[in-house]
Amino acid sequence: MRNRILGAIGVIWGGAVLLNWYRGSGAHGSGAYAAGYSTGVIFGALLFLVGGYYLLSGGGSKRPQ
Repeated sequence: MRNRILGAIGVIWGGAVLLNWYRGSGAHGSGAYAAGYSTGVIFGALLFLVGGYYLLSGGGSKRPQ
């Protein structure tokens, strides 16, 4: 159950990052800022995908009952 909750949080948080990127006009400024912006978008996409996996599959917690 814990994995599904954390997966839902990941989907919501990653989805918010991707939605902000989609609605925004992209990174403006120096090269370092643009690189950090791109890294944040990649992190949001990974968070969304991995969170979706754990939300759908549950992840199979190995903790004893």
